[in-house]
Amino acid sequence: MDTEYAGSAESAAAQRKLAWLEAELEAELKDRRRRRDWDRRRALTLQLATVSLSALVTVLLGLKVGEPLAARLADVALVSGALVTVLAAWAAFFGYRTLWIQRSDTVHRLNSLRRRLGLLKAEYGGTVPEPSRLAPLIDEYQAILEDDHDSWVRLRQSEAGGAAG
Repeated sequence: MDTEYAGSAESAAAQRKLAWLEAELEAELKDRRRRRDWDRRRALTLQLATVSLSALVTVLLGLKVGEPLAARLADVALVSGALVTVLAAWAAFFGYRTLWIQRSDTVHRLNSLRRRLGLLKAEYGGTVPEPSRLAPLIDEYQAILEDDHDSWVRLRQSEAGGAAG
């Protein structure tokens, strides 16, 4: 009787862990995708703005027009050149492209884990997987989050070092 109770308690605990891991994976994936997409939009926007303003400077300085329009175009080119500098510094400081790549890797790893969890559930059909099969997936989930955090810290430390140096 004690063995049966221990087995059902172990099965109930495994069921709760399975439900927790599924809920955590879904919540993390939703959040990480949102962050990844935000960083991608910021990286692309800054890159396009920088390239567009740089091209504008080139065109404005190359135009052959008479005065007083030439002076005004030179002023616009000067302001555009300054904006290019500010945008390039902003992109370098915040590292949106690097964050986008990092978050894409984390999303990929979380999706992979979710697929393996789905496969494990399929193997067991309607029954709860053994705790020994579930524990490595929980450990991997924790490792993915730790790796993501550590990568973020390294990125911020390298930016701080680059800004100070």
